[in-house]
Amino acid sequence: MRRRSRHHEGEHENLERWLITYADLITLLLIFFVVMYSISQADLAKFRQVASSLRAAFNLDVLQAPPPGQSVMTPIEQDPRFTTYLSVRAQVASLFTRLGLDRQSVEVELTSEGIVIHLSDAVLFPPGQAELRPEAQRVLDGIAAIVEPLPNPVRVEGHTDNTSPPSGTYPDNWELSAMRAVNTVRYLTDVAGLSPQRLSAAGYGEFRPRASNDTLEGRRKNRRVDIVLLHPAVGNAP
Repeated sequence: MRRRSRHHEGEHENLERWLITYADLITLLLIFFVVMYSISQADLAKFRQVASSLRAAFNLDVLQAPPPGQSVMTPIEQDPRFTTYLSVRAQVASLFTRLGLDRQSVEVELTSEGIVIHLSDAVLFPPGQAELRPEAQRVLDGIAAIVEPLPNPVRVEGHTDNTSPPSGTYPDNWELSAMRAVNTVRYLTDVAGLSPQRLSAAGYGEFRPRASNDTLEGRRKNRRVDIVLLHPAVGNAP
């Protein structure tokens, strides 16, 4: 009887050992989830810190989704000058379409100085010349109609590529670009009716290129007249 009782006691002890292993497993799982939770909280804190720093640096609500159905507008899109730029760009595109001209001959750009209308020289002048083509009148009449209601001062700039003017025309690109700018201003004021007080002319020769003069396409892009609608603050600066 004594032996049987010891045998039953040993059997009972062996059956309960699995509880120790189970308890260890539960403890390890608990530690694992505690560590994971701590990491997630640290990452969340870092994310909030980065978001706060970006908001302060750029004065923007970044990393934040807009309310449903509402789009996010950048500061430049909220600037009234951007709205004017979009309007001018659309009107110029419509003008060239209406006149049946190549849309690649014109480009409208928003810069720190103002709204720039880039006109290819081929639209306005014969090669190497500064006298306006007869067809240029329709283009400049349309540009004047777009510019006239706006308050911006206007600077007309002549630009060339790095190829010298044809022999017997102009001594250099400085004079060619300046005369093209002057003749454009004269038409805009004397014929199209823009106020002379708003306009100025400048010739930059080949020294303000938009593209490389090493390629035919680059030189074509550089031969242009720019009509710059200056931001009022720029135009009124002393």
